[in-house]
Amino acid sequence: MDLKNRFKELIFTLASIPSPSGEERAILEYITGRLSQGGFKFRKQEVPDRFYNIIVNEDPSHKLLITTHVDTVPPWLGIFPPRIRDDVLEGLGVCDAKAGVAIMLMLLEERKRQGKSIPATFAFVVDEEREGHGSAILARESLPPYAVVLEPTDLKIAIAEGGSVEFEIRVRGRAVHGSCIPHGENAIERAIELISKLKRLSFLYSEHPLVGPGGFNVERFSGGDGELRVPDLCIVEIDFRVLPGQDTEDVIREVKQILEETPNVHYVVKDVSEPFAIPTDSPVVQKICEAYRKALGEEPELAGMPSWTDAAHLYAAGVEPVVFGPGELAKCHTSEEIIELSDVVEAFSVLDTLLDMLAEES
Repeated sequence: MDLKNRFKELIFTLASIPSPSGEERAILEYITGRLSQGGFKFRKQEVPDRFYNIIVNEDPSHKLLITTHVDTVPPWLGIFPPRIRDDVLEGLGVCDAKAGVAIMLMLLEERKRQGKSIPATFAFVVDEEREGHGSAILARESLPPYAVVLEPTDLKIAIAEGGSVEFEIRVRGRAVHGSCIPHGENAIERAIELISKLKRLSFLYSEHPLVGPGGFNVERFSGGDGELRVPDLCIVEIDFRVLPGQDTEDVIREVKQILEETPNVHYVVKDVSEPFAIPTDSPVVQKICEAYRKALGEEPELAGMPSWTDAAHLYAAGVEPVVFGPGELAKCHTSEEIIELSDVVEAFSVLDTLLDMLAEES
């Protein structure tokens, strides 16, 4: 069976195992079973309340960590289980990030089968899609100085990553009978007005040359119950993009100023993740670009990752990470999520070549 078909079979198998954040047990057992069968040394790193990470092929001499996450967003109707259409797989997790899991497993297995050295540490982590506890625990380890984090970048090499600040906002109104509109205060309408004010914040209109524009995403908007009354509560969750070079504390301060000058608004900051960027002359950037040229015969494109990934925790711990992998991020977490097997094979070839280069140096 050729490499493409082996990837088709493996990704389909991985994506057929439900693994939403907090429910990764089955996928972890599959991976550890496969590693045991292949004779690989690995360690289960406990992640409190989130099962465990799997760390494979540890060696203090390694200069590179290759990692991805095993969890997905929760499933919903129409995107699970996965489907195969020629050389394309469709469905929840096929791209984000079961393709990355498959690439890591195949790198380990193929290099061992061919008698090649594996000069890198591998880590399969949990909980990326929810709280990021897996990579936070991983980052406490003594890790190699450089990392490749497998995420969908459309085979671009991401050397910068956007951060975010997430607010939960509760807008209060005054409930009255639905036919007595002038006597009430509609919380939904007040929330819409508040969002319009927030759109005028100046930091939203900055742009980073690699990550792209700022902005915010209204992730949740909930109010009213369909009864004949004016709603007195609307709950809004907003994720504000923070670009490399912007300060998250400045972003929080500007958002709070508008919220606090608006009556009957209460809020909490749910999550903060810092942006980062590494220089183009970083050894990991230089090495993976060289591997890309050797493997694919063309010049790689440097880019930025607009979304938070596990790379953020690694960077905060002193590791220099690049984010790289097959697939289109925009389609992930949607009913249109797909992965093209040709892209998976190319990503595998780049990383296999990178490991060849590291082996030659050791």
